[in-house]
Amino acid sequence: MQPPAPHGQPPTPRPGAVPSGRRRDAALPWILVAVLTVVALVLGGLLVLQAVGGDDDEGRGFASPEEAIEFSTDSLADGDAAAAISAWRAEEQARGNDLVATLERLQAFAPYNASILPGDDELFAGLGAAGRAGGAAEQYRRLTYSLLVPDLSPDSVTPLTDDGAPSAEEISDDLDSSRLEGLRAERIEQLEGSERLTESYDEAARLVGADERREYLVLYEWEGETYLGAVGVLRYDDEWSIDALGSPIVNVSVGILEPASEDDFDERLASVED
Repeated sequence: MQPPAPHGQPPTPRPGAVPSGRRRDAALPWILVAVLTVVALVLGGLLVLQAVGGDDDEGRGFASPEEAIEFSTDSLADGDAAAAISAWRAEEQARGNDLVATLERLQAFAPYNASILPGDDELFAGLGAAGRAGGAAEQYRRLTYSLLVPDLSPDSVTPLTDDGAPSAEEISDDLDSSRLEGLRAERIEQLEGSERLTESYDEAARLVGADERREYLVLYEWEGETYLGAVGVLRYDDEWSIDALGSPIVNVSVGILEPASEDDFDERLASVED
């Protein structure tokens, strides 16, 4: 059995394995697996981070989920990491974390997970917010790599000595963030499913002191092609912020944009409603 992934990082695949956007959890009904993963996603280090460039130290809030998603996407297109990161409100998430409820929900204590810290303790709340920072950077890295170097696995080592492998200079040339200019969110649709799914969102929000959690399916446009992604958002009072770039409900891996048509988007959206 593989050890758990470090905080803020997706699981490391076994040697030779290439991650897939499709989950294959055959042992449990898909909806149960998805519901459990929603809570784990929020608690397990993938909601991140100490915001930079917002209106205050807690990050930037938005009037709607769509506004938060569009702002984050436009910031990446502009090459402004600080602005993109400001759409996350880790300080508020860390201070809202209910340690007892979290441990009771997970039935386990993972000391390496910076999300499992008491939010009512000044020191640990600060450490929790700082620890979540790596998760946001990791998700944005995966998102940009899935566009700029789509043939390279975002999770495993690619030997450059293999036949047909890219050169160091080719990789460096491909990882040019100015190529992201023009990236935009073309369609943003809320994921709505069963009552059980809604309850899982509500529980995930409660564990970090938020009032509501939602997930959205997003169709991105870049360089004349369309890509499928997903974004999780939290509401504190009347302001929304991002907490994840992915959704197990529609088999969208964390931080990965996959090539998809508008028909693919509609089909994935309908799969939740069925």
